[in-house]
Amino acid sequence: MRRPLAPVVVLALSLAAHARAQAPGSIEGTVKDATGGALTGAMVTAAGPVTRSERTGAQGRFEIKGLPAGTYVVTASHPGFAEARQEGVVVGAGAAQRVDLGLAAALHESVVVTASRTVESSLIDAPATVSVVTGEQIAASSAQNYGDMLRTVTGLNVVQSSARDINLAARQASPLLTNTQLALLDGRTIYADFFNIIFWDLVPANASDIKQIEVVRGPASAMWGANATTGVVNIITKTPREAQGGTLVLTGGGFSRDAGTTAGQGPGAVFGANASWAQAPNDRWSYRFSAGYFDSEALPRPTGQLPVTTSPLDPSLTVGGGSFDDVHYINDGTKQPKVDLRVDQRLGDGGQISYSAGLATTRGIIQSPIGPFDLEKNSRFGYGRIAYTKGGFRLSGFANLIDGKAPNLVTRDASGDVLRIDFNTGTYDVDAGYTKLVASRHLLNVGANVRRNTFDISITPNAENRTELGAYVQDEILLGRLFRLAVSARVDKFTSLADPFFSPRASLIFKPTPDHSLKVSVNRAFRAPSAIDNYLDIDIIGGVLPLDQLAPGLQPFPVVTRTVGNTDLKPESLTAYEVGYQGTFGHRTTVGFSFYLNDTDNVISSAQAAQTEALLGYNPYYTSENPPPGWPLPPEVIDMLAAQGVYLPAVVKTVNLGKLRNKGFEASLQHTFESWLTGFANYSYQALPEIRTPPSDPRYIPPVSVSVPPKNRVNLGLTLDHPRYVGSVSFSHADKAFFTDVLDTRYYGYADAYDLVNAAFGVRWAAGKVTTSVKATNLLNDDIRQHNFGDILKRTILAEVRFNF
Repeated sequence: MRRPLAPVVVLALSLAAHARAQAPGSIEGTVKDATGGALTGAMVTAAGPVTRSERTGAQGRFEIKGLPAGTYVVTASHPGFAEARQEGVVVGAGAAQRVDLGLAAALHESVVVTASRTVESSLIDAPATVSVVTGEQIAASSAQNYGDMLRTVTGLNVVQSSARDINLAARQASPLLTNTQLALLDGRTIYADFFNIIFWDLVPANASDIKQIEVVRGPASAMWGANATTGVVNIITKTPREAQGGTLVLTGGGFSRDAGTTAGQGPGAVFGANASWAQAPNDRWSYRFSAGYFDSEALPRPTGQLPVTTSPLDPSLTVGGGSFDDVHYINDGTKQPKVDLRVDQRLGDGGQISYSAGLATTRGIIQSPIGPFDLEKNSRFGYGRIAYTKGGFRLSGFANLIDGKAPNLVTRDASGDVLRIDFNTGTYDVDAGYTKLVASRHLLNVGANVRRNTFDISITPNAENRTELGAYVQDEILLGRLFRLAVSARVDKFTSLADPFFSPRASLIFKPTPDHSLKVSVNRAFRAPSAIDNYLDIDIIGGVLPLDQLAPGLQPFPVVTRTVGNTDLKPESLTAYEVGYQGTFGHRTTVGFSFYLNDTDNVISSAQAAQTEALLGYNPYYTSENPPPGWPLPPEVIDMLAAQGVYLPAVVKTVNLGKLRNKGFEASLQHTFESWLTGFANYSYQALPEIRTPPSDPRYIPPVSVSVPPKNRVNLGLTLDHPRYVGSVSFSHADKAFFTDVLDTRYYGYADAYDLVNAAFGVRWAAGKVTTSVKATNLLNDDIRQHNFGDILKRTILAEVRFNF
């Protein structure tokens, strides 16, 4: 009875052996850095009979399952590290093979966090297009301010209009009071919500404390919320523990003033001093204290008459012809003291708390659409911040306090007195987030914040406060070896806006090899109306009618115009489409290309040309039935002037206009000749902006109100960072740019094309403890106006001594 069972047993054993032979195997192990620290989120790929990829989880562990028997090559990569690989890994049927990999730090690879808010990624893997300016590049350059530091970034339009006034924007024009580029210091906003501008001179960090500056070129509201419409500039400083010791930097020199209002005068003086001290007295505590001061005399003002020209968007519209002598004022330089303190505390459970506070003050000219304001002494920006991190969890809170007083040097109020803007505002923010690897393929990043703004602004008497709520989620999904998809979305609700705003972003990245990627992205961002956009309420002398030319004995007549905000404004939105490539060849040469198309809708504008009865619902101009106060002639004259095309504005209101398109192309090249010598070249093309709203629509954007960026921009340079020598040389070319953002159409027009040559050279002494340098900007000493109403930039030569101790 037992013998017939034997064939069955043999068959079962045979089937079991065959199943084991066909059962998939696996590879498991860890990925660590050179110090033995676990690397979470590293990409591990096994390539053989099949190819599988997974990310490392906690403690750097990974497990790749479902592998047919065979021989595999296992590679591991992580941002900031060179790729590691192990060949000849044999996987048996149904067996687990162990592979442990160690990654060495990559010498020249930039790791960025701004594109995904907190998740580290290499430039080639970032879900947005990012440029990086390193601390070494800043130290070797001739830069005197943040505009100089960022001028050579691909696609970034930087405009300096006074000794202290800087504006910048990516992929569109950068007029006065540029309000589309978010700015951060270690992830904390330094954007002034009350005016929607950035006071770059009120950043409290010293240049020597900067680790790198990350520039996101393109919308970033999906992670950062409002006002990141054209991108983000994130200034990241070194931690006290990684920058122990002290630095003292003394700078002095002068600039040519042989131009404009100061023609024939001697050089203007420039002086700066910065000091930092960082220590880690034990394993738990570290701190950094820094202070600085910058002082520059006023730059030359232009003289004479602006050329008469036509709008590049509508050649039938004539602008220009105004005289600088008619808006003459005493120009001012700038004085900028600052102080900053940071203390980091390591906790026993693996967490860390960072405490920081700082204060920066300034004075000097800030150009605006209604003329220059003079920020008075002790206009200041103070902040305090505390941040806790542990693993993937983070919690932070900060307060920004801005206080300033600024009289206008040209514009008067209805009484003929100086128009002033006095402001005292506060921004209070609490932010929380969490990052976690899920199922080895999803890197989730979620977070939320609540922000409270308080306003006390002389020209917005009804602006009191605003509350903002925001929440975001991002999932970076691994789709096999070749593809990854980054999908993110954010919702923001402001008490000043009727509806919440949804900001999505999707980026598909194709990586045929670890060193090359092709990226396609769709993105949406928004700019929230500022307190001034909503609540501005002033009566100003908007122009002077030359009645003395109409009738003898009459005096020129000042026309009083009421300028008001609009509490019904919608947010200005931008939808962006981009295709980009980035690749590295031979670990020395990195090439990048980007094609982009940006569509802006609900453009927020107070341009006088946009004031129409069809849009506002009432006639914004004075008529014979509504003459201006103090009108000295029969009211019928007003209608006669209007018939001749001379309109007297009664009200200018901030409104939402229609659609505007910007598009362009960018190319960049970086090459490492030696470990101490690198070079770069980049080119940016920006097409003429397109008005996408038909003229029959009340929201039609008047062509005369649109500023136009340079069509072509080129940057070339070399950076030297040798143990003995340090320095740089750069060349920047920008085509002419058209500006429509100051006073009235008489002062609209082109800023001429310019070529800017900068250089610096220094020698290190005493084993690098002392560095002496000579730094120069505008070596050709050309008369450069980066804004048609801005100051004139001439050659500047500085001597610098840096002590490291």
